[in-house]
Amino acid sequence: MTQMILRTRRTLLQGVAGLVLLGSAATAQSAVPAAEFVRQTAIAQMFGMESATLALHKSSSPAIKDFAHALASEQGAVTSGLRRIIAKRSDIALPDRPDGRHLDLLRDLTDKQGAAFDKAYVEAQRSTHREAARMMERYANEGDDAELKSFAAQSLPVFRALDRKSQELAVTP
Repeated sequence: MTQMILRTRRTLLQGVAGLVLLGSAATAQSAVPAAEFVRQTAIAQMFGMESATLALHKSSSPAIKDFAHALASEQGAVTSGLRRIIAKRSDIALPDRPDGRHLDLLRDLTDKQGAAFDKAYVEAQRSTHREAARMMERYANEGDDAELKSFAAQSLPVFRALDRKSQELAVTP
C-alpha cells in the first residue's frame, strides 16, 4: 500500500513537473525575440513614413493630411531612437525595406486615387497602427532584451496615440 502511494505521488510529481516545463516552453515561445521585434518595428515605421508621403501627395482630405504630417513627425522620432539602439549592436540589423505584406499595401495605395485612396489609406493605417501598438505593448511587458523593452515602453504612448487617431479618421464615401 505504501509503495502504491509513493508511486502515485511520484507519477503526480512527474506530471506536474512536465506541465511546468510545458508551460515554461509555451511562455518562452510566446515572447517575441529581440531581432523579430526590431524587424517588425522597423517595417511598421517604414510603412508609416512611406504611406504618409503618399497621403500628403494624393489625399484631398485635410484630416488625412494632418494625420500624415503627425505620423511622419512621430514616426521619425521613434525611428531615430531605434536606430540609435541598433547602431551600438552587432547582433541585430534593421531591414532595408518593408516586408511583402506592407509592400503590397503600398502598391495598392499607389494605384488608388481620390476617395478610393482615402478609404484604403485609413483602413491600412487603422490595421497597421493597431498591430504596432499591440506589438509595442507586448514587447514592453514580455520582451527579452532590456534596452529594447525600455524602448518599447517609451514608444508605446506614441503608438497608442497613432492607433487612436487612425481609428478617429473619417472616411468620406
